[in-house]
Amino acid sequence: MRLAVDVSAERTPLEVLRRRGADVLIARVPIPDAADRSVVVKLWNRPGLRGFLRRLSRTHISRREFETLKLLRAQGLPVPEPCACLRLRDPAARHTEALIEEDLGRCGDTTEQIKLLIRKSDEAGLRRFEDDLIETTAAMVRAGLIDTDHRLPNFVTLPSGRPVRLDFELARRVRAPMLWSRAYGVMLGTLVGSHAFAVQPDTSRTKAFAHRLAERLKPPARALAAARNTVTAMLARQQREAGIDTRVELNW
Repeated sequence: MRLAVDVSAERTPLEVLRRRGADVLIARVPIPDAADRSVVVKLWNRPGLRGFLRRLSRTHISRREFETLKLLRAQGLPVPEPCACLRLRDPAARHTEALIEEDLGRCGDTTEQIKLLIRKSDEAGLRRFEDDLIETTAAMVRAGLIDTDHRLPNFVTLPSGRPVRLDFELARRVRAPMLWSRAYGVMLGTLVGSHAFAVQPDTSRTKAFAHRLAERLKPPARALAAARNTVTAMLARQQREAGIDTRVELNW
């Protein structure tokens, strides 16, 4: 608890990994009295009645992510080990919730890893990397997890070259993902769209990736339709905002 409060108050050495105003802080923090060891501390500020009700019902962000990490580790995925989920009540704390998790070390950007493999013409390495993305997605669905923010920037690349999924703030556990066809489709489409951003302009790679993803998961037709619509919307937004005209025809 004291470590989380000290990080929230920023009165201990830390390396900021991400900050979003006064709402979110994610930092790598040395473990006191443990040489060369660190943890990642994730902090959220959710004051007021809505935050209280979320915590009361155990549906708050830190608890959701804590439980998701435990579930995926049970599935054999190399996600960080969750160490503690905390409610911060100390007046010195600037946040209300904390999650302390294992530090996976210096990881790489997943989008850049795909670009690197393409530049090196390492087709076998790229295939293995994409297969890991697909198997991670399959494991999440098998565990009943639907995450509409399932995109490449929410993966990191370990020094071994394997992609690992992080940041499960929007993940929800449902009884039967097949019945949540729209959300399931958005999850798949978000991954495919982010893949298109990584490999453009060679979208034939994305078509092949999307086909393998659909073959592995066999989602219902309505989910595939929602996935197509999601990819189309992502690429249309890119064209509006960046002037890049990328198109992917998914023959699902």
